Amino acid sequence: LDTASAARRASAAALTPAGMIDESCQTGPGACLRAHFDYDWLVRLPLALACLLFPRRRLLLLAHLVNVVGWADRMPAVWDYMCWCALMEAPFVLAAATSSSMAETARKFLPAMRAQLVVLYFSAAFWKLTSSWYDGHYSCSTVLMSELLSGLEPLFPPLATLSGLMLHAAPALVAGIEFAVPALLLLQPRHGVLLALVFHQTINLMPATYAGGFSIAMCARQIIFLPAAAAGASATLRRGVGFAPRAVGATALVAVTTGVMVAIHGSLDAHGGIFLALALFYFLSIAAPAGGGGGGASGAYGHLRLEEQPHAVAKMATFVALVAVPPAALPAATLPCCGLGVALLCLWAPRFPLRFALAHATDLTGAAAAAAAAYGFLGPVLGLQMMASSTMYGNVKNYGGSNHLLVPTGLLQTALAEQSSAAAAPAWLSDAFGGGLVRIDATNSSVLLSLAVGGAEMTDKLPLRARELLSSANASGRYFEFYAARNYYERSYDHDKTALHAAAAAAGATDSSDPAYVVPAYELRRSLALARRRGEPFSLEYTPLPPGLGTPTQWRAHAGEKVSLDEAADGLVSCVVGRAREACGAAELALLPPPPWLLTRVLLPYPIPLLDGAGDGIHCTT
Repeated sequence: LDTASAARRASAAALTPAGMIDESCQTGPGACLRAHFDYDWLVRLPLALACLLFPRRRLLLLAHLVNVVGWADRMPAVWDYMCWCALMEAPFVLAAATSSSMAETARKFLPAMRAQLVVLYFSAAFWKLTSSWYDGHYSCSTVLMSELLSGLEPLFPPLATLSGLMLHAAPALVAGIEFAVPALLLLQPRHGVLLALVFHQTINLMPATYAGGFSIAMCARQIIFLPAAAAGASATLRRGVGFAPRAVGATALVAVTTGVMVAIHGSLDAHGGIFLALALFYFLSIAAPAGGGGGGASGAYGHLRLEEQPHAVAKMATFVALVAVPPAALPAATLPCCGLGVALLCLWAPRFPLRFALAHATDLTGAAAAAAAAYGFLGPVLGLQMMASSTMYGNVKNYGGSNHLLVPTGLLQTALAEQSSAAAAPAWLSDAFGGGLVRIDATNSSVLLSLAVGGAEMTDKLPLRARELLSSANASGRYFEFYAARNYYERSYDHDKTALHAAAAAAGATDSSDPAYVVPAYELRRSLALARRRGEPFSLEYTPLPPGLGTPTQWRAHAGEKVSLDEAADGLVSCVVGRAREACGAAELALLPPPPWLLTRVLLPYPIPLLDGAGDGIHCTT
């Protein structure tokens, strides 16, 4: 941490006469380095510019290796799409390191990255299959749809007549689009790119939740599905411009979209501008036939046109109807319908998954696809990853029982919640994932408050029209920025620059009447370590929850023995349990050391707010 109390600074100065080691250096070498040397500006940016001017294999290898190392250094305080980027950069590093030319690197890397991006898109869609996503009262889909409509209605007034219908259809509609993108990239890559661009452009149109970083990162990577454009950009532009009718249409579409973005946001930032420029390039590439002999031609980097399946759009629509609609229309049929949809997609795919796995069992493509699948699906199921996983906007209940319609979540936390199970497990495993769940009842710690409910609620930052639409659809509209609160902990300037955030939000997060919330024991230990490192006095009341309780209503109603902790800046003052105020034992959760350092580089849980009259759903969180 870069900020420390005066007492701790004085202590550090006494221990180090030169005063060179500050609080940031005590939390790890990466944080210490960033406190004194901003490698983003001083290393990564110069490398990126050098690669633009001199795209040589060794230089690109170095630049992408630095990117991967920088991502690992910042974990888990990174955005989820940054994990996607790092997963796709790692195969490039391996391909470049084991190749003798750019062409050889591309032939190894491009199939691996295509497989990864399809798997990652599928994983993001898969985590939308939760009961809370498909409940319009809680769903992020209704929040995001209301926000999009609030931006578009002033520009297209007739759209207001459809707003109610679109809000009610939002869960199935948005999930369907997210499933459609990877399905079409698999079956007909050119048209998959078009659909991906539409999907990401809708994100760019959000007045508040404008995730421009995600959109531009994925837009830049769509070129891997357009090999002819990648092999010769100038030739692609000449062919596209020469194909006049489609070129005019593509240019007009991008021009109109640019105008809409400027009307909604008041300007066009770098993310949006680069996205639209790339989109125009892709449109021109898709509009004109590939050069060099058509679809079967090959270049130094492989085939200039990827294999396409007949009737791809109809097949994609069938798959989407089977996996995205049943949870809304007939939840009991979700499992058989999803199974049928996946089976059909496997049959329609260019290569059956088993044949693909056997063909790539020992090469980079197989390893890259397996890594993407492990990250995209297994982390939340096991409870190894919550924030920075592919569960973005999915209303996922990560612990205390699953709300996913197909798979469990937080298996390790659930299995080790029972004391008998924790005692039988290896000590390191029970230390990392044991302890069950705790309800935070009250605290005045500025650290815990900034990470809790009030410090992260962004409901009132949504546009007024969006809140009106949510109210008309009986949606709660509650929106929590738990992700940003953790990502930008002690980085208030960056926090204030997030799309949803207003400057006063973080400063106002010191009200000790913050609603109660539930976290795993791991997260309480992690947060207490942050509070103690800041060196300020604080108090805390929390209640351990029995493993048998699994819903917010049960957690809120439970009347167990509270643990009361009072600490001064220089250490523990008192810790007592229950009304009898018996002294805490050495094994009391609040007195345990921080969780294992390596696990804190991966696992960062969200809290679950316990709000009055909120029911048992999971509110929208970003």
